[in-house]
Amino acid sequence: MSFHLKGFDNVQESTLSNEIQDNIIEFFDWALLNKGNYFNVTAGETAPNGYDYSKLRLSQNENFTAGTCWEGVRSNWVWQSGIESTPSPLVGTNNTKPGISGVYINDTFYPTTTTGSYAHHVDYYNGRVVFDNALPTGTKIQAEHSYKWINVVYANEVPWLREVQYRSYDINGEFFNQSKGDWDIPPEARLQLPAIAVEIVPRRRISGFQLGGGSFVETDVLFHCIAENELERNKLVDIVSLQNERTFSTYDSNLVADADEFPIDYRGFPVSGALDFKRLALTHAGAAIRFKNSSVQGMDVIGNSFYGGIVKMTAEVIKLNV
Repeated sequence: MSFHLKGFDNVQESTLSNEIQDNIIEFFDWALLNKGNYFNVTAGETAPNGYDYSKLRLSQNENFTAGTCWEGVRSNWVWQSGIESTPSPLVGTNNTKPGISGVYINDTFYPTTTTGSYAHHVDYYNGRVVFDNALPTGTKIQAEHSYKWINVVYANEVPWLREVQYRSYDINGEFFNQSKGDWDIPPEARLQLPAIAVEIVPRRRISGFQLGGGSFVETDVLFHCIAENELERNKLVDIVSLQNERTFSTYDSNLVADADEFPIDYRGFPVSGALDFKRLALTHAGAAIRFKNSSVQGMDVIGNSFYGGIVKMTAEVIKLNV
């Protein structure tokens, strides 16, 4: 007779539901990049109305010393190299220094290795450059970068918890003016569309895998597909629902933690030698996930600029210790 719980080794470790959600988000994020889910922004690239897409604005985020935090029009910048789609994202090929190579300050280039007055790091999740020292308000700062078009996020980041930012591609004078509406909301608190929000549903089925132990564990997952127009919403629904019967490799977060190889640090900056999703899954392999039972649950229009659709799928995992 055993007096032990099964299915996990320690309550401090990541368990199945979180492993499934984390890996689904990272898988879609990585796989979409390899299907061209990014736009490149070169220095001085201008919108039809003449505004510079590469120019950063001084952030009003109170979590940073005034003058140190400068943000781009779009968040969620690409740091991963080796993307299969062409043209490649604007990131370097030196994996010891992942991501963009530096920034332009008053038209002079400063690499990410810069020390002294212009030392800085890039927060890729939030699309901003943070300097060690404050810079004057009128400083011209530009960054060549690539941003992800479709944002794949956790369901707790969907609109009822975050401010939806519409027309985030439409750069205009409000972007560079301080105290102007949703641009003064920190990137952490706003959601740029289109987006796929992944939610684990509290419904699970477990059945036997083989004689001697192991189980098929089926967990239902909802994909909230959110966009500003019907065409983009439909595209998201198609992208997700067509993954029915797709099996993909995963990483084990507990193995990654034990090896101290999480690719992004607390600042949103990739560490030296950061492993992308593919290499994490190959180096610290977890249980493969199979999608099945794909179905579209609803297609809604909420206002003139908010289109939603829900795709439900089952994520099947083989657990040998259950």
